[in-house]
Amino acid sequence: MVKLLQCSVYVSPDVFISYSRENQQEVIKLVDYLRAQGVAVWMDESDIHGATMWTKEIVEAIRASSVFILAISRHSTGSKNVVKELALASEREKIILPIYLEQCDIPETMEYQLAGIQNIALYTLDKGKAYEFVHQTIRRLGVGQAQSEDQALGQAEATPSAGHGTGVGHGHMAPPKAKGGAGKWIGIAAAVVVLCVAGFFLSQGGSDAPAPTSPGTAGSPAAPVPADGTARIALLPIEVNAPTEDDKWVGGGMGTQLRAAINKLDGVAIISGVSVNAYRGSNRDINKIRENLSVNYILDCEMAVAGKNVTAIVEFINAGNSQTVWSETYEDNVDSIFNIKSDIATKIAESVGVKVESETAKQISQKSTQNSEAFKLYTQGRTLWFTRTEADMRQSLKLYEQAIELDPDYAEPFTGIADSNSMLVQYGYAEIKEGYSKAREAAIEAITRNPNLPQAYVSLAWVQFANDWKLNASEKNYRKAIELDPKFAQAYHWLGINLSTQGKFEEAHAVLQSALKLDPNNHVILFNSALPAAELGKFEMAEKNTQLGLTVAPNYYLNWTALYRTYHRQGDREKEMEKLVQDVEQISNKDRNIYDVLVHYYWKKDKEKYRNYLSAARAHIKNETRGEHTLDFYMVTEGKVEQVVQTALQRFNEGKFDYGFGSNLFILDVLSDERVASFIKKNQEGKD
Repeated sequence: MVKLLQCSVYVSPDVFISYSRENQQEVIKLVDYLRAQGVAVWMDESDIHGATMWTKEIVEAIRASSVFILAISRHSTGSKNVVKELALASEREKIILPIYLEQCDIPETMEYQLAGIQNIALYTLDKGKAYEFVHQTIRRLGVGQAQSEDQALGQAEATPSAGHGTGVGHGHMAPPKAKGGAGKWIGIAAAVVVLCVAGFFLSQGGSDAPAPTSPGTAGSPAAPVPADGTARIALLPIEVNAPTEDDKWVGGGMGTQLRAAINKLDGVAIISGVSVNAYRGSNRDINKIRENLSVNYILDCEMAVAGKNVTAIVEFINAGNSQTVWSETYEDNVDSIFNIKSDIATKIAESVGVKVESETAKQISQKSTQNSEAFKLYTQGRTLWFTRTEADMRQSLKLYEQAIELDPDYAEPFTGIADSNSMLVQYGYAEIKEGYSKAREAAIEAITRNPNLPQAYVSLAWVQFANDWKLNASEKNYRKAIELDPKFAQAYHWLGINLSTQGKFEEAHAVLQSALKLDPNNHVILFNSALPAAELGKFEMAEKNTQLGLTVAPNYYLNWTALYRTYHRQGDREKEMEKLVQDVEQISNKDRNIYDVLVHYYWKKDKEKYRNYLSAARAHIKNETRGEHTLDFYMVTEGKVEQVVQTALQRFNEGKFDYGFGSNLFILDVLSDERVASFIKKNQEGKD
């Protein structure tokens, strides 16, 4: 470790860095990097921050420094000494550069000093670029090189916007009015804007249609297309550097546009969504991406937003040797930037040796709406829907409605309304009749506006499956969606659930494997794939998928239930079941899925624990916001099989029945019961 500056051998520092002891190791890495670039950094390595006393060495170091870096975290914002250091730097009119190590709120004790100051969200940046980003910011402030203040001010003009300095990203805030040294404050805002622009290699782009603003850099030759003729491409989550969180929607919008455009190409399959989320920012390990997702190429995109201007840097990487095949930089306004999808799709086609027919090119360039604000609202709504929380899904409905007001012919928001209402029912936040009635109406509206929109048929198919119990009609619409888009993972996924419910386990298994090829690390698909695999005796695959699902999303507890069910079905996995139970007993925020495992395990083993967990499970369910379609399967353990079947039959006839009866953990123990077997057969036949 590089030894830090001490008063015994005092050197006037360029930079003072204030931090919390809990973040020391992370801060030291940044400091070591800056020192290696020739920046003199003062950082305290003693136990001062953990003590009550404050030393004159710290006071002197702040006085002598030019830039004060505040390493912001939930620990530093609660440190009295960090607050003192910030106050002193503010009083001395030092240039303050807040760097967020994680997303957190700013307390009142720091609000005044940080009001209106530009910040850097270090945790959102790629590790390979983050430290250099900080270094270049410091250099543009005239630290570490001979550069006048006038030069820094002349590189860009800071455009004020609202905010109090607590936003993440490279927020562009108005300079404070209550402090002196305004030139330096404006200088730092300008410098960081320059980094968001010049640092991203921007140049002028056309206003009518976006065009590459720098030539593609020659990298390695393209990797060979696989033997099956399909080049698999991982589309990584798009990082967005923007003044506010609200501006970051362009990342989701661009991801949606690129995925749809590139999937139009023959011989190409995009891997995106849940499967790539683990490889955000600093986790972009190409070897892991290649191995875990079985891809040939990686498409990486970074975007920067400054007002209405958007810049995108797109990199196409050969996953086999980690070399860049080509890279392009685009600049345009927010209304037109998504047009780059056509150029990117064409370049990818050339790289993998795919010919783009005129009809395909036409499809790629098509827009679902000409209203950019409507597209923004729909994109934001889909992001909220994906969280599956009640508040977010209800908020998504408002955004979809606003999008439709702007463009009544825009079909996609209607699919959003359908899916949000369906999942509000599915997750127990709405009653089945009301929710599915709204979902059905919206899905039909989407099809009316665009009869070739695959999402619309998937939305309608779910209602037909989960509410109408018209399994054949639902299956037909899922297959229609796949016909329209053979690379639509959600269509394969939900079709697989339908087929499992029909008892068509061979078909369900094959369809879900297709879904996993398109979205291999999706923890929900991994969960649903375990049922037909186990039914077919493919226990090793069922175990592998559920264990992978838990690795990808530890808080998605359904995979614990599925893994336990797989062990239970085999009959000779007592040790594994015991270990699993020990693990889930340590979970503090147990939900119904965890209680299912615990109640079932202790049912015939430990009466006291069984009763305790049963009581806790029922109390938990009572406190949940659940629809009237939920069944109390715990009655099976009390010998009330007849009551369970009769209640299920009544709800089935009333259209208030929830799928999954035959795969329930407790029902598995009474499959030989004639009443249960008869009802499951009725389920599998459906109502059509």
